[in-house]
Amino acid sequence: MKCQADSIGVQRLLDLKPDGVVMEPTGIWYSNFWKHLAEFHKIPIYWIGHGDLANQRGAYGFKNKTDPEDAYCLALTYFDDRFVDVHGKKRYLEFETGKVALVRDWFFECEQLDKLLNSLINQCRQRLTLEFPEIAQRESALNPKLGYEPMWGYVAGIREYTVIKKLHEKSAARAIGIEISEYTKEHAKKICELQKQLDKKERDLALLMQSDEFAPYIKIFKKFGFGLRNQALLLCQCYPFERFLLDGKPWVDYEDGINKQGVPTSQKRHRSLRSFQLFLGLGYTEKQSGDKRIKALGGSEVTRASLYAWTLTSVLPARRETSWLGKKLNEVRGDGWTLKGLKESKISGKQKIIRILFKVVRILFYELCKELTS
Repeated sequence: MKCQADSIGVQRLLDLKPDGVVMEPTGIWYSNFWKHLAEFHKIPIYWIGHGDLANQRGAYGFKNKTDPEDAYCLALTYFDDRFVDVHGKKRYLEFETGKVALVRDWFFECEQLDKLLNSLINQCRQRLTLEFPEIAQRESALNPKLGYEPMWGYVAGIREYTVIKKLHEKSAARAIGIEISEYTKEHAKKICELQKQLDKKERDLALLMQSDEFAPYIKIFKKFGFGLRNQALLLCQCYPFERFLLDGKPWVDYEDGINKQGVPTSQKRHRSLRSFQLFLGLGYTEKQSGDKRIKALGGSEVTRASLYAWTLTSVLPARRETSWLGKKLNEVRGDGWTLKGLKESKISGKQKIIRILFKVVRILFYELCKELTS
């Protein structure tokens, strides 16, 4: 049975009178439709992570990935007594509702608007290399009152801009009879409209994040120098912080083993920190076969990509070393690496940034822990 997102599909699903719905969070808008449907009809929802589903698919003997097999494996986890964590609880994900869910939705709306804007601006700049080359690569700042960049307002013909107007009058393109085309003007109008829409959405997002329940989180994020959208993304992953604790405290245990010399050892395992790292896209999954060990990064790819870009602009530049975070990163801790040492090391660029990110996330965990559990 396959139920489409229409009235017939909805009715077929409801006719089954389900006790619950097991879902994978694939495609924020597509899965949201079924989420809202289940909530409307008071049907419990159980979310399963991508990694868990892949593992269960293999455990149930499925080698290929198809939609029917995925759906079958999702349903089987509901009845499988082995699908539990170390505490004996079902390994389903917990997604917050209320304001933090709205923060998540608005964050992704901002991201979508940004993608549309970047595409349109790139196309417009290409056109301007012919029609007005003097401003084709010119950077322009957003005017808070207008909600868009005045340069694009001039190109669209909806705003006077004296500096750009004088440039246009002396333009090399205009001197040989080339004017700004209607096509480019229409593109510029769309850019202005999207910039206004994005500006309003970001203002709304900033206002929403001023809620008292988020205040301790935002205080720490600002201490690190995270911008608005990074704050929103981190809030979605970190809130509530209690999800990483056990009985209100960080969960740390010790694992007995034997080292290469055959001596019994007891290794510290900070489970709370590892869980936190995984939510931020910096969790390691490890595979071992004999003496070979393969590590791969797991967790939220969106968060990891965002933090990676943030590191390039907000951590690596030399001027950042004197900031609060820069000084923290230059303290010798844990792995023995400092920010300065990593920057000067011969480690490859990507690995260097990942190691710095691990240190940043570790510091972030302890700062949030200190702020929220004191």
